[in-house]
Amino acid sequence: MHYPKVLFLLACLFSLTGLAMANGPVSGEIQAFIVSFNESGEESVQEAREAEPGHVMEFRIVFTNNGDDNVRGIQVVDPIPQNTRFIPDSHHSDVSASFEVSIDGGESFELEPVVRIETQSDGSQKEVIVPPEQYTHVRWLADEELISNGGQHQFKYRVTVD
Repeated sequence: MHYPKVLFLLACLFSLTGLAMANGPVSGEIQAFIVSFNESGEESVQEAREAEPGHVMEFRIVFTNNGDDNVRGIQVVDPIPQNTRFIPDSHHSDVSASFEVSIDGGESFELEPVVRIETQSDGSQKEVIVPPEQYTHVRWLADEELISNGGQHQFKYRVTVD
């Protein structure tokens, strides 16, 4: 399966408050990597050019503030690419941020674990955890300002290719 870099750049969505949206000083970039493990379990990453079933991919999203004012309210939303599954506990950010997931195409987001009530065949109800392979989107809500003049926030998560 071939994943052009341009697809990944377009896949990442973000929203900012106030000044950032009006003046556009914040730029975003997303990169895709293939994660490999050697016999000792040590990992290495290479820029993704092609991905095959079973590969682990890591998406790295970086936002840079090129403006003269700090920016608050950074939200990073990224769809889980088709033919991939989110890897539990693989998300990370270098700033304090809430992490949420969507199971409905990005219409709504919630904290993990995603829990639903299912009615059983006997009419009883049971709480079930929605598995991560059903996630459609990930979202971070940064608690920290993106500082001016080159400040960066970095986010990442991993998927396996089906």
